[in-house]
Amino acid sequence: MKTLAPETTDHPFLKALKPEFQEKLTAAAKEKNCAPGEIIFKQGEPANRFYLVLSGAVALETADTRTKEVQVHCLRAGEVLGWSWLFAPFAWQFTARAVAPCRLLELDGARLLVACEENADLGFEIMKQIAPVVIGRLQSTRKTLLASPSAKLLATDDYAKGPTHPAERCEQNGLEELIRTHPFTRGMKAEHLKEMIHNGMLLQFNAGDSIFGEGDVANRFYLIESGAVVLEAPLKDHSVIPLQVIGAGDVLGWSWLFPPYYWHFDARALQPTRAIFFYGTRLREACEENHALGYDLMKRMIRIVIQRLQATRKQLVDAHVPVNCE
Repeated sequence: MKTLAPETTDHPFLKALKPEFQEKLTAAAKEKNCAPGEIIFKQGEPANRFYLVLSGAVALETADTRTKEVQVHCLRAGEVLGWSWLFAPFAWQFTARAVAPCRLLELDGARLLVACEENADLGFEIMKQIAPVVIGRLQSTRKTLLASPSAKLLATDDYAKGPTHPAERCEQNGLEELIRTHPFTRGMKAEHLKEMIHNGMLLQFNAGDSIFGEGDVANRFYLIESGAVVLEAPLKDHSVIPLQVIGAGDVLGWSWLFPPYYWHFDARALQPTRAIFFYGTRLREACEENHALGYDLMKRMIRIVIQRLQATRKQLVDAHVPVNCE
């Protein structure tokens, strides 16, 4: 940190961390200056670093069906650039290009990931900073999509006609086995699974049932076992716009894990749906007591949010929704 300009530690991402964790992050950091038009990283290349934007503007771009680069997000001072170093296959999902003279702090993502795996306290704190940033990006991207007249509404009729996923897993297996083998928890350590099992129970929703509503307190989440659930954005005229349909193997709800702990959309069962219900408040308390559990659970949740962010950005491209970063 002594080799860095003093104002770099004022970046919101670093400022929120304890001094010892700041030192861990910046031990191998270096400043990078980019001219307008300069590519910082390219889609498909290995992702082993990330950046804190100190000044200027950076556009995230992806190729559409005509192989034309399209801007899907704009980052400015105080924001964080790049999450692909966190998860396999460790490749950039987008191209990052400077659209104004910008100054960045380049951090070693690969080194940080190893440090997080070795030190649960560090990993837990880093995930607590990453999570709200990624969730905020998803929310703003959804708002951009919904505000565009060219965006296509999600068709939900086909999902409502009949089950898209059989319920054999629920009928043939007990709760413990269902939790152990669900895609979200697969590979989780035995002691962490034990905590999940302790806080879980099976629930059944009828078609049309409201699971939760925007603005309600978020104190639970669900692993979907069978059926289909639609996520909807309520409008001022009391109508709703469908955002996404999720089914067996998916996760419903992450707002219980991150402040301010309220739901950002409506969730409604499209079909008879069976899910594993978890007491989110209890799990959150368990994460604070056991940072290894917190790191593991948060990292899994962040991966889900990033996947949905990528899918929403693809919808922006498909709908030809412009994102101007100039």
